[in-house]
This record gives sequence, structure tokens and C-alpha cells, in this order.
Amino acid sequence: MEMIIGFGFLLLTAFGVLLLVKANKKQEKTDKPQEDVVAPPSDCCGAHEVCEFDQIKMDESIIEYYDDEELDEYKNVDENAYTNNQIEQFREVLYTLNTDEIKFWLLSIERRHIQLPAILKSEARMLMAEA
Repeated sequence: MEMIIGFGFLLLTAFGVLLLVKANKKQEKTDKPQEDVVAPPSDCCGAHEVCEFDQIKMDESIIEYYDDEELDEYKNVDENAYTNNQIEQFREVLYTLNTDEIKFWLLSIERRHIQLPAILKSEARMLMAEA
């Protein structure tokens, strides 16, 4: 009788261990992030951000706004002619941008014939360098 109980206990223990191992393997599979790897185009140079910027820069019809439509009123204003309040308007937009958006924003205002205030040029360069 003791042998049957011992054998039953051994069977239950083995079954429990198998369940734990199986659950652990399932956990490992779900823990791994699934990455969708997309092959770059055959003509890709490997510098996606640069290529994307070059393509946008070549097509002068592309003008993207960054919630800065109010800056259009400064079209053809000299970079040294802005008042402190006007400079603050530019600064507010500049500091709300992600660092990787700044060069696209500068291109956008250039295409809209808006000159960045001279005092903000170094700040923009510094922010881009942080990226």
C-alpha cells in the first residue's frame, strides 16, 4: 500500500514539474519583444534620417507646419528686426519641438520666407546637437 502511495506521489510530482517547465517556456516566448524587421529598399544608403531630409529638401513644394501658423505674419522680416515678444513666439515653437524635428521646422520656415531671429540660431544649433 505504501508503495502505491509513493508511486502516486512520484507521478504527481513529475506531472507538476512538467507543467512548470511548460509554463516557463510559454512565459519566455511572450517576454521576447516581437520585432517586425523591414528590409530597407535596395537603393538605401543606411542613413535613413539623412536620406529622408534630402528628399524633403529637394521637393520645395513640401511645407510642413508645426503648430506655428502665426509665424507666417513675419514673412520677409529681417532676422535682426524682431521685437522681444516676436522672438519669444519663435522660441516657444522651437522649444516645443522634438530635437529631430528642428531641422525640418527650420526648412519649413525658410520655405515660407520667414527668417529665424538671429539670437535663436545658436539656440537651434545647440538643440540639434543634443540629438
